[in-house]
Amino acid sequence: MKYSEYMKMVEDMRQAASKFYALRYQMSNGGNLSVRIPGKDWMLVKGTDVAFDEVGPDTVVITDFDGNIIQGELRPSKEALLHGAIYKEVAGAGAIMHCHSPYATAWAAGHRELQFATHHSEMKLKGVVPVFDTHSYAVPKEYFPQIIKFFKDNPGANAFLLKGHGQVTVGKNMREAAYLAELVEETAQISVFSQSHVD
Repeated sequence: MKYSEYMKMVEDMRQAASKFYALRYQMSNGGNLSVRIPGKDWMLVKGTDVAFDEVGPDTVVITDFDGNIIQGELRPSKEALLHGAIYKEVAGAGAIMHCHSPYATAWAAGHRELQFATHHSEMKLKGVVPVFDTHSYAVPKEYFPQIIKFFKDNPGANAFLLKGHGQVTVGKNMREAAYLAELVEETAQISVFSQSHVD
């Protein structure tokens, strides 16, 4: 990667992606993550068809918020346009994690929003995590306004689920976005277990 000043952010992405692969929150070569580059309308984003355990300087590209490549040899992730739209419109968005974690994906299949299984999750996830059904493996542009409206109507909101497509979290940096995604998955897991034990 040419822009050596961004290597710390790339390393943060590598660590988060590697952890999520080890946790089996994202297997194979799906999912994506990105970090906004401060002071520019650019982002670091995982290349398409790159597995989470392959994320690093050679598999991360720099694009503008419309997905145009600034630096890198790979095509950006298919969700780069959604990430760019969020960075454009959502104040404080500095990093985005999207993964197909099993319990969050399972919960989204049959519900309209995440059920808060703990007081901690309700507090950290700001009391609202909706499910969007975009009828696609990659979020089509026509659904961007609906997602952006959710963030604008719910200041501080930081997560949503995608039916048949996993979860998305938004943090001020990669560390926060990853922690939020772990919390979403934990919350969904507890909710699934709790629902199965309801008389």
